[in-house]
Amino acid sequence: MVSLFKEKKNVDVLICGAGPVGLFLANELAELEINFRIIDKVEKHPEFTKALLLSPRTMDILDNRGLLYPFLENGVKMKQLCILQDVQNPSNAFKVDLNGMHSNFSFGLINRQTKTMEYFIDALHEKKSLRKKHVPNVEFGMELIKYEEKDDHVIAVVKNTKSNVEEEIICQYLVGCDGVHSTVRKGINGWTFEGQTLNSSWALADVEIDHELAKYYQGTFIIHEAPIVILPLDARKNTFRLIVKIGDEEKKNETNDHVTHGLTNEAHITLEELQKLFDERIAPIKMELKNPVWISNFKINERIANRYRTGHVFIAGDAAHCHSPFGGQGMNLGIQDAHNLAFKLALAIKDQSADVNKLLDSYEHERHPVGKNVIEGTGYVTNMMSGNDFYTSFLRTRVAPILFNFFPQTVFNFQDNLLQNNLHYLPGSSEILHKYKPRSGAENKLIEAGYYVQDGLLMKITSHKSHEHITMFDIFRSTVLKHTLILFTLNKGVTADCNPFIETLLEIYNDYKNTITPIIISYQGIVHAADVPFMPFQEEGREQHIFVERKFELHEKYGVMKEFGKQAFVLVRPDLYVASAVFEDDVDELKAFLDQYLTKADK
Repeated sequence: MVSLFKEKKNVDVLICGAGPVGLFLANELAELEINFRIIDKVEKHPEFTKALLLSPRTMDILDNRGLLYPFLENGVKMKQLCILQDVQNPSNAFKVDLNGMHSNFSFGLINRQTKTMEYFIDALHEKKSLRKKHVPNVEFGMELIKYEEKDDHVIAVVKNTKSNVEEEIICQYLVGCDGVHSTVRKGINGWTFEGQTLNSSWALADVEIDHELAKYYQGTFIIHEAPIVILPLDARKNTFRLIVKIGDEEKKNETNDHVTHGLTNEAHITLEELQKLFDERIAPIKMELKNPVWISNFKINERIANRYRTGHVFIAGDAAHCHSPFGGQGMNLGIQDAHNLAFKLALAIKDQSADVNKLLDSYEHERHPVGKNVIEGTGYVTNMMSGNDFYTSFLRTRVAPILFNFFPQTVFNFQDNLLQNNLHYLPGSSEILHKYKPRSGAENKLIEAGYYVQDGLLMKITSHKSHEHITMFDIFRSTVLKHTLILFTLNKGVTADCNPFIETLLEIYNDYKNTITPIIISYQGIVHAADVPFMPFQEEGREQHIFVERKFELHEKYGVMKEFGKQAFVLVRPDLYVASAVFEDDVDELKAFLDQYLTKADK
């Protein structure tokens, strides 16, 4: 069939792939007012669900962007894990409450992938209705055919799958969120996706279960002979997601792309076969599986791209990495890729970066090690749950029960690490993280560049006696489009006449007002508006920038200690990671870092 060509169209960013990762990236770019298009070759996504779990870190991100509400309203909160090794004595199952995790959200949140995409599309429509600039409709049935990279742009050829009409799109940047079969990744020679297909065969099913081991608030792991995982999917319909090991085959090491979301599809197992497998594995427990929504076989693939960026072309999500479903990190990893990339693209497009190549290279430098660690971590969990060798079986059946029962903190730490709750970037791996070494010695506990922000309770300054409470994360919600520069003042005052570093903060703000929002956090009981006679931030009002904490907690979380007695500047990126943190006597180092990172407003 002959293809017809339409005129060329220009955008800043073309997103290829309208799954959860591409749609989240679209919301980020819409919020940042970047001109983009988002396309997907399918006309409609299938109803069955592969990605389910939102991790606490991802919930933080969505909450910060005002996207979390529908997930919380309609999702299933998994607050507990149940680990059963002895099917003869199910009452001896070990249970782990997730409220020990280091997060504002002490649960895993389960939503069907189709719902996740629906919520993100609804959010785009809402932005469009509020007359945000450059918010397009998602273009389903539009396939990327090929692309060519030029010196400062990409020329992409896309085709309408219904009309067969082709058009050229000239974009400054192309981002492939188009899954493990990524056309974007395959479009450049030398962009590899190496890894292995594990030798175990598995089944995935969404079925109704009415049994005490299947609870709407609990994830159940039965690891008696071969693992069975039961996850809550829909509390109203008693629907659960099952992940079941079927058996082992010869291991294959491959470099091809015959995978789907980290899973290689095989012939479907029937409900009867799955029920028989359950009956054999968990006897004498009786658990009836009913009314299947979806049943599929799969193999686990562990793969990662050799790079995440080539010139003006990027990949994210499953296009960049795939791994075992244990830990539920696939979609979370991809959303966090997009979260890391979006503000960097915006800085580059708006000419607000002092070194664009260094800025854009930092996406791969920061996210590639995370993808590699997740693949290794989920692979370890998969092997621990399903490996049949003596060493693995001994660890699973003898060592793990001791850890579960006598060292629960070990379990919490492992869970935190698996869910990326403790994730931070290493300054040495990224050129846009400040490599700062304070002059002070052992007293120094200042938060380091690359660490995720900490939350805490603050009060706004007011002109009346009642004081409105606000959290640190509430403040970050209001500064989402810029970096946030926080001055922790201890009790040294919030006015320039008593604290000279207020003037320093204002100087930095005036230099970088297009990219930085300044915040003052003090510890001195209560501050009224009348106590702040000057207007340091005339454009927006002082009360939006000066906050007080009664308890000395947030200062300590950021490592600004009373006994050390030094104020500190902390620069937080739009993705909620610390870019720089320096003590008051090293503020010139912060200025030097900013000079190499962001462009000044007068430029």
